[in-house]
Amino acid sequence: MEEPFRPITLTEFLQAKARKVIAIEKDPKLVELLYRRFANNPKVEIIHGDILKTDLPYCDKVVATPPYNISSKLLFVLLKGNFRVIVLTLQKEFAERLIAKPGTSNYGRLTVMINHSAYPEILDHISREAFRPKPKVDSAIVRITLHYLKKRLDEVVFTDLVRGLFTQRRRNLRSSLRHYFDQRGRSLPKELTDSEIPEKRVYQVSLEEFEILAQRLTPMLAPQ
Repeated sequence: MEEPFRPITLTEFLQAKARKVIAIEKDPKLVELLYRRFANNPKVEIIHGDILKTDLPYCDKVVATPPYNISSKLLFVLLKGNFRVIVLTLQKEFAERLIAKPGTSNYGRLTVMINHSAYPEILDHISREAFRPKPKVDSAIVRITLHYLKKRLDEVVFTDLVRGLFTQRRRNLRSSLRHYFDQRGRSLPKELTDSEIPEKRVYQVSLEEFEILAQRLTPMLAPQ
């Protein structure tokens, strides 16, 4: 019986290149195959667990071909770690959201949050024809390089602000901000000038403008 491609071949390739590989796998059958293949390989450590719920050990790089239905959750988990580089195989449409420009249909909360703390780039595309069994979608290899945050922000305020505003992505920014404050039992501060609130719809607001806005609003959103 032929062994599954994932994660055996990827682990085989990585252990030939790296000093150590920590393989995290949820499927017990695949875990058994990993143990069988790498039982006597000191370079490979195998963890049986759900990567979304596992305390990730220290390493500087992450390489994975995750199930596409956990892509968003996985990225937010990984961005909380101390990894230097993350390389993932993702659904092509999802990957394009990571590098989308303001004002485009793919631009959204995910774009803003990823680019706030990392530099995403698409390295290559993979046709669905390259997989067996063939999926319904094409894929892309994405490299995400984490960086030190450029602005000192209250990350809780920034995250909540971006999440809240993108619930009404096509609404005028000032109107969406007013709704955001109303939902928290507050009024939009009158001292906010027109220059501080760009005359744009939410999905047209750039990362830098979101960061400046969060910085300006933090004192106003502090617990009363």
